[in-house]
Amino acid sequence: MRSPRDYVAYVIIMAPLLNSVSGIAIDLFAPSMPAIARQFGVSDGVLQGSISITLIAYALGQLFFGLLADGRGRLAALLPGLGLFVAGSLLAMLAQNIETFLLARALQGFAVGACQVCARALLVDNVKGERFFVAVVYLSLAWGLGPVLAPFIGALVEEYLGWRWNFALYALYSTALLLFSLRLRESLPIAARKTLRQSLGGYRIILGNGRFLSATLALGTSLSMFLIWNIIGPFIAQLQQRSPTWFGATALAAGLAYLLATLLNRVLIKRCSAKALMSGGLLIGGLGIAVMLIQPTGIGIPTLLTGVLLSNFGQGLLFSNVVAFTMTLYPDRAGATASLLGCGMMICAGLSSALTGHLSITSNTLVALLFGALLGLQGLGVCIVLRPRRAREIDHERHAIH
Repeated sequence: MRSPRDYVAYVIIMAPLLNSVSGIAIDLFAPSMPAIARQFGVSDGVLQGSISITLIAYALGQLFFGLLADGRGRLAALLPGLGLFVAGSLLAMLAQNIETFLLARALQGFAVGACQVCARALLVDNVKGERFFVAVVYLSLAWGLGPVLAPFIGALVEEYLGWRWNFALYALYSTALLLFSLRLRESLPIAARKTLRQSLGGYRIILGNGRFLSATLALGTSLSMFLIWNIIGPFIAQLQQRSPTWFGATALAAGLAYLLATLLNRVLIKRCSAKALMSGGLLIGGLGIAVMLIQPTGIGIPTLLTGVLLSNFGQGLLFSNVVAFTMTLYPDRAGATASLLGCGMMICAGLSSALTGHLSITSNTLVALLFGALLGLQGLGVCIVLRPRRAREIDHERHAIH
């Protein structure tokens, strides 16, 4: 990296790779959930509940590492976080009982918070202008690529090697990222570092912004919709006597729908407004729900999967535009903004995952109701984000920045 431009390019590459850890934290092991439940002699609901544990720990991790990233620096948060993720992955791989496994998953979730907070903060610190918005699209692409590839790879590993090797893959990938992260430079000047009191004051300012809270709701429901198939799909496959690789292939298709829309978003952002893309995403999500209801009784795999694909495609159009909006609200508080955004998203996704895990999915209608409730909340959040700003709100944002 012989020039500042080369280093910025390196950051643009590393940030999405770091963000991808959050994309695979659930999806790589999802095909193994029935096998893990059998191994430890617990119910399917316990394994589905482990997703909620991971997401809640993820939310808390983002708060902790957000404070650390703004107070001590980006690398002071990122490097220990990656090390903790490696440790959690190895502990899960070696677990001999469900209690140890759940603890390991909580450690993984907590550590992922460092990856997402620091990935976003590094972009805000180092990338400016139009290139920043393009970099955010890449950030969303990387997050989407995890759910595209991870379930398919995880299903193959589960079928041929066993579930423990999926956690070995977690450990290898995070170790590689830790080594590459050693080349990153600290991007938060000492003069810009905040005390705990200043950081908590920043949290109060950010949480007082209605647009930020609305954007967080929109992104949290987006993540929730994206996770539904990965939570219910492995057990639907089991009930219909399908193999783990069948679920992996369906999850691959669902992830590709999101990825395709995100790639399309990269082209359309130069021709369409962010408002049009967000609105289009909501409409396509509504179409997906309508398709599920074509066969309301029983589990109709063709209509159910078509609805999931359309929903994921809609989220691909919407997600990166909402992320870009929230990351530009408080550029001097990038760590706090990223951590609160991620925490809110994970709490929303954790609650919806817990609800999904306790439902007995017996028909397309129930799945459509889940998607419909989340889409309604998302639409409310997007409407508030897109409404014209009042003079009072503009003055409040300027005062908060300065």
